[in-house]
Amino acid sequence: MDSLHKISFYLFLFFTPFTSAFAISGTINLPIISASILFALNIARFFANNKFNKNFIGLETISIVVLLIFVLFSFIINGVKYPFSLNHTLAYYSSFILFFLSPLFYLINYCTITDFNKNVLKYIVITVLVSAIFSLLEFSLTNIFSITVTDYIPRANVKDYDPFIVGFLIRSRGFAEESGHYGFMIEIFLPLCIYYMYSSEICTWKKAFKFFVVVCIILSIITSFSVASFLIIPTGVLFALLFNINATLHFIKNYYKRISVIILCLVVVWQLINIYIPINEIISITISEKFDSFSYVDRATRTEFFFKTFQNLPLTNIILGAGPSGFKILGYDDSFSFLSLYQTITFEVGLIGLLCLLFFLLSTFRKIYLIQNNFRTYLLISFYCGISHYTSILNYWYPWFWIMCAFAIFYYYKSPRTLYVQS
Repeated sequence: MDSLHKISFYLFLFFTPFTSAFAISGTINLPIISASILFALNIARFFANNKFNKNFIGLETISIVVLLIFVLFSFIINGVKYPFSLNHTLAYYSSFILFFLSPLFYLINYCTITDFNKNVLKYIVITVLVSAIFSLLEFSLTNIFSITVTDYIPRANVKDYDPFIVGFLIRSRGFAEESGHYGFMIEIFLPLCIYYMYSSEICTWKKAFKFFVVVCIILSIITSFSVASFLIIPTGVLFALLFNINATLHFIKNYYKRISVIILCLVVVWQLINIYIPINEIISITISEKFDSFSYVDRATRTEFFFKTFQNLPLTNIILGAGPSGFKILGYDDSFSFLSLYQTITFEVGLIGLLCLLFFLLSTFRKIYLIQNNFRTYLLISFYCGISHYTSILNYWYPWFWIMCAFAIFYYYKSPRTLYVQS
């Protein structure tokens, strides 16, 4: 069972980008299927061994369990007679159990820090690279050769959205439903990829291949034209550097010549690319269009709807929520759904649900900050990107952020308590 258990975990990691491509339905996709297999094997192995590591029952686990209890309670008092509310309740349970609790259980109980550094992070790099290469092929074939790759990739229940940017370019979206969602995945996993290849001192890949991986991932972000990613990734790096200010200053002092050369080379290469492809202009237009477009107005309207409607709910609903898919329970259609995880959980599970989520996030952040080696910096970037992007999407049923949190909690417990590496 041990080898089958491990294989199921790595298959789950590999299939995490496939949230839309090759899905059986709008709710059953490859991450759900592979995570369900892992969950079943976790249960089977637990009963076979009848023991588990006590670190699994931490504040983060308790926060999620309490959140799920109140999701169920809110469903019972508000949405029990609505099938769509049941579907959203099941989505909450499947997402947090399969994408956070189950991977954390596996890591805490059956994974060593050596195995994590050598294999888990390597699989993250591999799956991100596969997704990035597909994204670039999709963009190139669609825009250069007019071959619509998505016509050959089954995607279940994909919502209509405008894939065009600057009027004629079709954005890539990898294996995700939308380009912005693909960008969300890269925001979470790119720092982990960089850590494995350049800072872990474990990766034995050739420099040329590492460079190829980074270029593919960065280009795939550019071809997705995700405005959120363009803004969140740089601010995430700044956030992590400020939280490690002493190490940052120490590194700059020791390597300022090398840093200067790298920055100069990047600027030169970027400008050379712009001679043939006006990336600067396209990105500028992309950001301008995003803030002047229907999308921006739509988000503002939904946010206004949230505040006006939530504050007028009965006190019981303010505390416990209007139920999963609460806006439908109150008689509104999908045009009134929220585009923020925080608004969604507040409206559906109430202030208690929001407090559970915030407690989970604060506790996870505390563990990341207390990690005493340079993996902390990369986790901080991923964590910042995740909590920032969730201000503009509600898709808690995507696995990437919850997996990263499981990684961080595992690493906190399993990593050596050495002094923080400053260079």
